[in-house]
Amino acid sequence: MKGAVNLVDVSGFAYRAFYAFPSLAHNETEVGALYGFCATMIGLVSRFPDSMFIAACDSGKRTFRNDIYSGYKANRPKTPDSLLAQLPLIKEACRRFGFDTIEVPGVEADDIIATYATNQCSYYSINIISSDKDLMQLIGDNVTMYDPAKRRYITEQDIVKKFGVTHDKILDALALMGDSSDNIPGVAGIGPKTAAAWINEFGSVENLIENIAKLPLNSKRRLLESGAANAVLSKKLATLMRDLELPFEYTVAAPRKLAEFFSQYGFRSLL
Repeated sequence: MKGAVNLVDVSGFAYRAFYAFPSLAHNETEVGALYGFCATMIGLVSRFPDSMFIAACDSGKRTFRNDIYSGYKANRPKTPDSLLAQLPLIKEACRRFGFDTIEVPGVEADDIIATYATNQCSYYSINIISSDKDLMQLIGDNVTMYDPAKRRYITEQDIVKKFGVTHDKILDALALMGDSSDNIPGVAGIGPKTAAAWINEFGSVENLIENIAKLPLNSKRRLLESGAANAVLSKKLATLMRDLELPFEYTVAAPRKLAEFFSQYGFRSLL
């Protein structure tokens, strides 16, 4: 085993920076989110020195999941124009930090992270830097997840406390209870406790549906009978792609004219 690879969900950090840091203009250009993002990345590079960083970027609002289900993420508000204008600058910042910056049309940053975590964990120590619950399913042998907001690693105990199931069953629990943040429907009327109990007993959504006759004949069972198709659809939507063809060559992150970039936007405190 050699080296460590840190996988960063750029959009997650960009949104957090946009809402956490005050509006900031330089030469009539809004750069508040850019400043907050760069300040956060400085902290992460200091926290995980001498390692590789891969910046996983969303390519746009529409992905292959919208082709499967038109309502996917349809409940989310429009990205503020001010943040949209800063996203290219944030991606440029990633390159200046020396991060491998990856974007694939039609897929999400989570799919990029899942592919690297799955395909490189046999050769490198993988560290996902995020607090996104969708990525917790990737935790396993040689794959850790660091929550930058809480400044600590997410443990299996944290996952069980949150979902009632272990990391390998998160996908099936979400398929039953749905996910309002992504507008994944799940089975109407089935909450986290029932979802966890069923998945812990039957192991997967598919096995649960196969053995639906073994459930007590009550209102919950009737909900599952009428919503089984939604459970299967929801699992498909929540499943992360792990087989994208992505470039990879291990390189330790090293600044590329980063000071010049900070000076360009007036980030004297970061200098």
